Amino acid sequence: MSGTPGTELTGRRVLVTGAARGLGRSITSHLASAGARVLAVDIDEDGLAEAATGWSNLGEVHTARCDVSDEVSVNSAVDEASRALGGLDGVVNNAAIVSVTRAPAQQVPVEEFDRVFAVNVRGPWLVYRATARLLAASDCAGIVNLSSETAFSGSRNMAHYVGSKAAVIGLTRALAREAGQSDIRVNAVAPGFTDTEGARAIGDPDTYDTTGTPLGRVGVPADVVGAVAFLLSPAAAFISGQVLLVNGGRVAG
Repeated sequence: MSGTPGTELTGRRVLVTGAARGLGRSITSHLASAGARVLAVDIDEDGLAEAATGWSNLGEVHTARCDVSDEVSVNSAVDEASRALGGLDGVVNNAAIVSVTRAPAQQVPVEEFDRVFAVNVRGPWLVYRATARLLAASDCAGIVNLSSETAFSGSRNMAHYVGSKAAVIGLTRALAREAGQSDIRVNAVAPGFTDTEGARAIGDPDTYDTTGTPLGRVGVPADVVGAVAFLLSPAAAFISGQVLLVNGGRVAG
């Protein structure tokens, strides 16, 4: 598929998970504003309903509840994408749990470790399983999985989160090998510390030490949104199995 600058996402049908807040909400807003047709899903129905009031002025956005760790819930959301959008051209696997317990690995509850991996890793896998058939029918299909800079740098007291985001990279590369046979591209975006609601729950962007960041600032949602939109677009039609770090040069891949 070809497109002129500014029109690459017009009419593209995209599923965004974890869309109620943070990066997912920003990604949904950008895609809708760029002319994409979006199904925004989240387990937080109240947050999704609140976000939808803003999306209504931007473009076509449908919403549905979805727990990405649950196969039945994922299949139901993908069925809704088929009904509401008539198919899919793209998926953004953004839904994730940031570590609730920030503690040495030996102190993390087993139940929390399992829940983080269920959402952060099993989620993208279940979504891929459910969407592959629809994406294979697209003329330019792309999946973007959200990983994290911490998968490259590590981070103290967040072993379960960091491990899950490293697993997302491995999953991305494995699926790119398989999905390429159906002309589906699979890539990952790994943001550094970005000023979002979730980030503020674990650290203050206003006091974050940026001395090790060549570009000298904390990331903002627009930085990540731009990378995701590019990887979904026909401009990235020959890019697959890659991880794009969006961190101002702080860590290299």
